Amino acid sequence: MSATTTGRPRPATASASASASASAVRPPRALGLAWVVWRQHRTAARIALAVLAALCAELLWLRGAMTGYVAEHGLSAPCPAEGDCTAYAAAVDGFKLRYGDFLGCNALLLEFLPLFAGMFVAGPVIARELESGTYKVAWTQSVSPLRWFAAKLGLPVAALLAGASVLSAVFTWTWRPVGHLDDGWLVDGTRWYEAFDALGPAPVAGVLFGAALGALAGLLVKRTLPAMAVTALACLLLSWPLTAVRPHLADPLTETRTSYLEVRPFAGKDSWGYERGTITASGRRLPEDTDCHMAPVPTDCLARHGAAGYYLDYHPPAHFRRLAWTQAGLVAAAAGACAAGALWRVRRLCP
Repeated sequence: MSATTTGRPRPATASASASASASAVRPPRALGLAWVVWRQHRTAARIALAVLAALCAELLWLRGAMTGYVAEHGLSAPCPAEGDCTAYAAAVDGFKLRYGDFLGCNALLLEFLPLFAGMFVAGPVIARELESGTYKVAWTQSVSPLRWFAAKLGLPVAALLAGASVLSAVFTWTWRPVGHLDDGWLVDGTRWYEAFDALGPAPVAGVLFGAALGALAGLLVKRTLPAMAVTALACLLLSWPLTAVRPHLADPLTETRTSYLEVRPFAGKDSWGYERGTITASGRRLPEDTDCHMAPVPTDCLARHGAAGYYLDYHPPAHFRRLAWTQAGLVAAAAGACAAGALWRVRRLCP
């Protein structure tokens, strides 16, 4: 019997089989670490893509349903101030019952998007690698720490920013047909200054900041769940000063009157009146949250200060873009500071 007919396997065949198996799992050279990152998070990416598609489909349905309701019930224009608004108010109540919760929940989801992005980057992307020690394998295979850090963040952050951009654009498009229904009857969250963090560039800048903050937290804490908790807490705490400084990101308009009027007739139904109070003859301001307005008999206190009228600082809808892009610039600068801190920490981790 010849050698070719023996039961012993051919070395060439085994080598070819091993080569084919290796080529099936070997990452393309052009992608390198990015391919490894994709393999690690491909399940989460597919789930996120499915959720994004479902949310966009829901928002497309919501816009069609809301625009149809607005056109059918004559809500395209505000009710005249001197007209009978009984039917108009009933139609707005019906709108609230049908679509108010849908609109509010979508806005809330977009407002919390930076927190979710930060927790994902802090935990599964960065801290888990440090906690398990798998980063050392990459660092011992001619991969520098900075290259490892860039590869770990590049693909996830790019995907998060793309998803946030699409979702923000679709939600803003969905919100526009009912954004004018700011007449005091609508559920909170439909006015442009109440849904501020869900409109325009705000969610995208917020996701960028959340990712940078999550990377820094993951590098500092080095444990998955604690890093996610620290990132969530930091995002919630930092949102308060941002909300406080927001009305001062653009020069407001000021109205003064000799008699006290409510905010909406004072500056317009769709304006954001963020500060009001009393103005004295010398021009001094006494905001509503001062001790004078909180006194048991505020009229006596105001008389002692020489109150001459009332003022209101407000932003009309035309200020939205200026406020939104200024805030986005500040948030992006904060993201840059967190990214710089993360790079410094990576260098400190170098052996």
